[in-house]
Amino acid sequence: MEQVKILIDLQEVMGQARRLDEEKQKIPFEVADLKSLFEEREASFLATEQEFETLKQQRREKEREIEEERDKVERAKAKLMSIKTNKEYYAMLKEIEGTRRTNVAREEELLSLLARYEDAEKRLAERKADLDEVSGKYRERMVDIDARMGSFDDDIGKLDARRRQVANKLDPSLVRRFEMIFERRDGLAVVAARDYSCTGCHMNIAPQLFNLLQREDRIHTCPNCNRVVYYEATEIEAAGE
Repeated sequence: MEQVKILIDLQEVMGQARRLDEEKQKIPFEVADLKSLFEEREASFLATEQEFETLKQQRREKEREIEEERDKVERAKAKLMSIKTNKEYYAMLKEIEGTRRTNVAREEELLSLLARYEDAEKRLAERKADLDEVSGKYRERMVDIDARMGSFDDDIGKLDARRRQVANKLDPSLVRRFEMIFERRDGLAVVAARDYSCTGCHMNIAPQLFNLLQREDRIHTCPNCNRVVYYEATEIEAAGE
């Protein structure tokens, strides 16, 4: 049982190192996902910002045109007083009326622009808040990741040293055999046998082998999954003891 206890200890150490390594391997993908999300929100914000600036410019241009036409109408009105002939007078009135109609159309265009401008302004504020939130989380997570990455190698290095220390207590051939099972059985190479069953593969264990597990301090493996198995009493068996 002493060797089994050492193997259980070795399995625990290697399991910790394996979990840390798996966590480390996931980080580049997590960083890529975070970066992709940030870039997506940033692109959405920049596109809305560009749309907003374009509408702002168009609004100013339309307001300028309307103001210029109003000034033109006022100047024409003032000029009416100095016109001498009816022909020139009616021509000027026609020009003023044409300018007014043009301005009515421009004012309708301006109203449409204002509606689009206000909608873009609202969406821009929403995109900015969304971008700020994602950006904040992105920066916070990257700080955590940078700090974690710095400790990964140290922690894995310490566990590897611990693994060698534990493994030195065992015969090298047993360690190689254990490591092979560990890799093939997804990090679970040593399991308990309870009530004539392997807790690794849940297949029955022959009574003869189960009895040997109870009596012998030797390494035995499950005939089905090849994991190292050791006897562990059930609650009923333990109560009977």
